[in-house]
Amino acid sequence: MKSKKWLAFLASAVMLVPVAVAGCNNGGEGEGNGGGNNPPANALAAPEVTLNGNILSWPAVDNADSYSVYLKENGKNTVVSEKQEGLTYYIPKDVAGDYEYYVIAHDSAKDIKSGRSVTVTYTLAPDASTKLAGTVYLVGDSTVCDFNDSYYLPRKGYGTQLYNYLNCDAAQIRNLAMSGKSSLSFISQGNYNTLKSSLKQGDYLIVGFGHNDEKKEDPARYTDPNGSTNTKGSFKYTLNEYYLKLAAEKGATPILCTPIVRYDASGSYTGAKVHVTANGDYVKAIKDLGVETNTTVIDLTALTKEIYKNDNEAAKYFHAHLDYEGFKPNESPASASRDDTHINAYGAKTVAYRLAQALLASDCSIKAHVKTNALAPYFDIDYPQAINALYTKTEYSAFDPATTTAEKIATTTNAAVADWYASAMGALGGDSVSPFTMTYTDGTFTVGNASGSKGKFSPTGDGFAAAFIQIDAGKNFTASATVTVKSCADANEQSAFGMMLRDDILINRRKDTLTSNYIAAGILNTKGSVFTRVGGTLNPVSFNNTTAVKAGDTYDIEIKRVGTNIVVKFGANSMSYDDFDLIVVDHDYMYLCLFATRNIIAEFTNVQFEITGNAEGA
Repeated sequence: MKSKKWLAFLASAVMLVPVAVAGCNNGGEGEGNGGGNNPPANALAAPEVTLNGNILSWPAVDNADSYSVYLKENGKNTVVSEKQEGLTYYIPKDVAGDYEYYVIAHDSAKDIKSGRSVTVTYTLAPDASTKLAGTVYLVGDSTVCDFNDSYYLPRKGYGTQLYNYLNCDAAQIRNLAMSGKSSLSFISQGNYNTLKSSLKQGDYLIVGFGHNDEKKEDPARYTDPNGSTNTKGSFKYTLNEYYLKLAAEKGATPILCTPIVRYDASGSYTGAKVHVTANGDYVKAIKDLGVETNTTVIDLTALTKEIYKNDNEAAKYFHAHLDYEGFKPNESPASASRDDTHINAYGAKTVAYRLAQALLASDCSIKAHVKTNALAPYFDIDYPQAINALYTKTEYSAFDPATTTAEKIATTTNAAVADWYASAMGALGGDSVSPFTMTYTDGTFTVGNASGSKGKFSPTGDGFAAAFIQIDAGKNFTASATVTVKSCADANEQSAFGMMLRDDILINRRKDTLTSNYIAAGILNTKGSVFTRVGGTLNPVSFNNTTAVKAGDTYDIEIKRVGTNIVVKFGANSMSYDDFDLIVVDHDYMYLCLFATRNIIAEFTNVQFEITGNAEGA
């Protein structure tokens, strides 16, 4: 069997076609006097234009404040960029042909301009690829999948952009990747069943796992990078058994991708940033598996590491950002809101382009379907398009225990409850918090509504009383309690109680439209347990009990976070959530709440809370 070596496609730029440069003296523009062959003494020098790929560039001309780029086509000289300040021009042509360009410098204050530069010819060769007949399937984690979030620079996996670089219809690429999944946890998902039932002869399967396989603290996702293809539970075994063998069985062609790097502010790109963990080297495992099974491997780790180390400052703009310091593309997004794991649409397009070029250079049969004249992503064009045009900055001041007006709910040295505070917030049914109970006595938290129908959980907003604790967004934790319904007279569909992990906290403040993200292990509408709000939408309960809640009912509740995975339990009901977004409003903290509202008084006993380590990104 022929052994395929892993492919690290590290070229920093791809010259798609040869470029011919035709000399031209500093004549006029064609439709006017640009200085002519005998320009006046104070005329500007003509720009010295060069062409690299499809990028025109030139050094600044003394005394010039802007530049116009002209296209010579069909006997006419047409300005395609008038009086731009930048020193580069991206040629957007996607139809094969020869295109001639020149540049003129301007001094607007003196109303003078230079003669034109030499004319350069950009040649775009015809696309030599052939149309894909089958389907390209992608499986992987959050660096591959699609998202729908409200960030300033929303998350997008590279699988969402691959269609730009293959000769196929968009529908021929099926991105089944899922946020938060590993090669192991993905096989229990419906998307894996879809893959098994849909993959067929002539298709391609691109596999992009690794980020979540590293999470040893989570047995549902962890795979050992050191085991062989015969070692059950190893990374190699899982990839081979559930993906490579499936492709072989279906007659499809598999392609393994190593995971993209995590952004490293120091620029060193070592260790976990490049997926070499204390437990082993995940990149090496994938590359070795490729050799052992004669499978094409595209080393996206090496590829992205090379790009990032080449200009680590520019690499910031590949990543998702919750917030911003300015809306202009050349203003640096706020580092505090940068997501060092997830990329935005511009970053996704960049990775997808490099992936496609690596496939074009491989000996995999998919190379025949890679567009040979596709244009590389360009910051000035693609970064602005990655910005969320509907983004609205949330006005929010994070809870600060050092300056808060809230009082600690318990005066005790018991570490499990010592740092809890009391607050009533949201749609309270009025400006006063007096109807709400939030107390702690002898190991019991008592929370709820002491006088009827104030507060609610509804589609338009949440209002409730809570005992809460602030948790660093980068920490794993476990929390548990026993909750007993003390009273529930006249409870209705807007009544609720339980344990909640939420994005933000307000201190004794009315806000009728409080719709921040949260996961609740609790009862909503007196019957259902476990519910969420995400993107402003209050989601239906995940389970429905047949008997309404009554006074005296007791439940064990728990919320546990491990990495990007959150498990919530309420009585016998349990739900697991991957990559649930809890840092949209408060970028640095989460808040665990013991809550109740609207005709409910709940008592929480046996409250336990423990930080269990650091949470690595997806």
